Order: sequence, then C-alpha cells, then structure tokens
Amino acid sequence: MSYFHNLKGAFPLGIWGTVLRALIFIGEDEKHMGDEQLMRAILIEPGKDPAIIRLPAAHGLHDEAIKDTLEGNYGAVEFFRIQPGISLFILVNDLAATLGMKANRRFPGEDSDQIIWGKAIFIAAYNGEDENKEGTLDMSQEMCLMFIEQIKLNFQLCDGTEEPRPEDTLYYDEDQDGNPAPYRWLEISEPSNLPEPLQAGRVMFYRMPAQEVMEINKRFFKKVAVYTSGARLN
Repeated sequence: MSYFHNLKGAFPLGIWGTVLRALIFIGEDEKHMGDEQLMRAILIEPGKDPAIIRLPAAHGLHDEAIKDTLEGNYGAVEFFRIQPGISLFILVNDLAATLGMKANRRFPGEDSDQIIWGKAIFIAAYNGEDENKEGTLDMSQEMCLMFIEQIKLNFQLCDGTEEPRPEDTLYYDEDQDGNPAPYRWLEISEPSNLPEPLQAGRVMFYRMPAQEVMEINKRFFKKVAVYTSGARLN
C-alpha cells in the first residue's frame, strides 16, 4: 500500500488481549458459508464511530463489495496477528490521499503520525503462514464489538484539518536496475485523443507517447516522476 510508510507495529498485547482470547474460534463456520451468505467486517468512516458491516462471502461478489464500500481499488496492510495463521488486516482505497479523501483516524502509539485516509475496513484473514489457507474470515458479533471498542479507544479520530504529508501521495515503481522509482499522480483535465485503456479493477490506465494517464471515477491524473535525494523529497 502506498501511504502506510514504515509502520512500527508497536501495538502492545494488552490493548488487544481480551480480543485475542475470544478469537480462537474465528472461522469455525467458514466451511458452511454458501454463495448467498454474508460475513462480518468493521467499517470506519471519517467522523463516525466504527460499525459492523456484512459483505458477501462469495469470492467475486466479496471483492466487488469491498471496492464499492471503499470507492475504488484497495490495498491491505496486516495490522495485528490474532493467532497463528490469522491476522487482522486494514483495507483502504489505495489512492485515498491522492483523491482527496478525508482524514479518518490515526494509528496508535508510535505510529500516530500515520493517518488512515478515507473509509477503511478491518477484516480477519489468513496471513500466509499456512500456504494451504487463504482468504478472509467471518467474525462473530461479539468479536466485532470487542474490536470496535478497541478501535475507538486506540485509533484517535482526526479533526478534519489534517493534510497529507508528501510521502502520503508517493508511489513506487522499479527502474531497470531494480531500484525504487517514486512518482505521484497529479490531477489534470481530461486529455483528448485517449488510446484504448488498460483496465485494472475500478481504474483505467492510458499509455500515451508523452505521459501515462490514469482515470478513476471520471477524474484524470498524470504520472509524474519524483526525484529524491536521500530521505528528502525535492
């Protein structure tokens, strides 16, 4: 994900201890979920209390429902290891800061300089420790309510005056030598004579002779290289 930079992960177990003890049964009913069933997750929106939402469990519908909720393509950050093989993930629109979405909440503790922009979904999922298991998991109502209380206590609400830092809108490619090549998306008017697009989820990309253009929600952005010197942005 682009705008979560170097999370320190210093989240003491005491904060989440009551949740850990309750979550040993997470996913027990997963094998019984059919295409029409729903699964619980937690939605946080700017200026609002966290709320339980229900997402379709079926694979394709599940992914589209997340994109609908977050208003575009999304990225994930593994926030907290619940138990062996299962973690709590935070899903966000991976262009949230670039699109000007509102500041939502700050991460706890040493990561309080990191802001979640736009809506976010907290969801339980397999974390890759077991290569034979993947995907998201349902949580009970009780589990969700415990997580909600911890989110309210530890993720400080933003006051609406926050602005993205330079690194919050910075993205990375790799150059021909495998080195990081940072860039930003800058909003522009709709270009004329756009070629056939390459679609990636909710985003369209147009490769043009002089620039690369991205379209999302009828807004257009051009890709601009950012040159860095050490840790400073020029």
